[in-house]
Amino acid sequence: MVIGDKTTMASDSLDLGLRFIVEPSGTTLSIEERQQLAELQPAGVMFRKRNFLKDAPYKEWLEAYRNLLGEIRSAVRRSSFIISIDHEGGNVVRFPPPVTRFPYPAIYASSDTAVERVAAMMAVELRSLGINLSFAPVADIHSNPKNPVINERAFGRSASEVAHAAGLFAKNLRAGGVIPCAKHFPGHGDTESDSHTTLPCVQRSKPELLERELKPFQALIHDQIEMIMSAHIMVPSLDPSRPATLSPAVMRTLLREEMGFQGITIADALGMKAIHASLSSGSFAEVADAAGIDLFLMVGDSVSISDAIAIRDEWRRSITTSARPGKELLATQNRLENFMNSLPTYPVTELPHDVWAAHQRVAVDLSQNAPWSAFVFDPSGFV
Repeated sequence: MVIGDKTTMASDSLDLGLRFIVEPSGTTLSIEERQQLAELQPAGVMFRKRNFLKDAPYKEWLEAYRNLLGEIRSAVRRSSFIISIDHEGGNVVRFPPPVTRFPYPAIYASSDTAVERVAAMMAVELRSLGINLSFAPVADIHSNPKNPVINERAFGRSASEVAHAAGLFAKNLRAGGVIPCAKHFPGHGDTESDSHTTLPCVQRSKPELLERELKPFQALIHDQIEMIMSAHIMVPSLDPSRPATLSPAVMRTLLREEMGFQGITIADALGMKAIHASLSSGSFAEVADAAGIDLFLMVGDSVSISDAIAIRDEWRRSITTSARPGKELLATQNRLENFMNSLPTYPVTELPHDVWAAHQRVAVDLSQNAPWSAFVFDPSGFV
């Protein structure tokens, strides 16, 4: 079909499920979730702490998790599948013990050796849990002391510190067999509010962003980072009317054309309040796709697999009359298929006690010798 000079296409020629990562609601799949996964056939899943038996012994929660992952694979029926999680250290750890609670990046960025060891040890643990994609490293800079959500999650307070440590982390996580994802583009460090609860704003000019917030991302792009996650923030100097996730000026013009990123883009969790209202617009997927988002991370307490299906169905109905060229939709699909085909697959396996003990010793040592004493925490805890 041709509308003007825009070639459109039939929606049945697209694998729209490939554009979604979703989250199961508990430690087992309900009959409804199993049916929904089979219908949507998402690109992958993301796990959070609600997907694990928190107070159970290691062998018990590991077996329950193994069964859950098997249920998901059986329902989705994709030969290549994203198994993902947020895993940074500090409070951004979803698994129960004995999975190691390494300190925050601000702490283990104290030396190159520490960054390398933490990333390598994380990779060992994540592989044993079947994880092939981790939403780390944080490439934001701790540039605003009033920031309530990034602060100690950042690798440092300057562009050079973050670029170096985040790059080292990504390199060693990748070497350990787990795909890294840099976040939160174009930089969430200079905000004074949390995008989980509201829409933050970065009041910096583009030259200022190029000199600071964007430098770690540019370094990671130079090192061929595979995936970059958008931030649900307003940056008026880049786009005065749309948050970064939904902005072609940010995700296409800046990230892809000016900074040269060729990998996969993913929206930060779409259950976050900064973006959630946009989901009900009736054209969310079309808008996000046009902005340059490849993957929609449909996770959070306010969204479900059924929401992903509803968005997919609305998008499918709009595709044949969309102004978005069909060749661009197919190019995105091809990019995702190539990425999926490169993913490793790992069985869920039990690690021996001495591995956990060695990793725990490193976590405790790093925490006790932390240069940022305000951020020392108990590495044996679970959040």
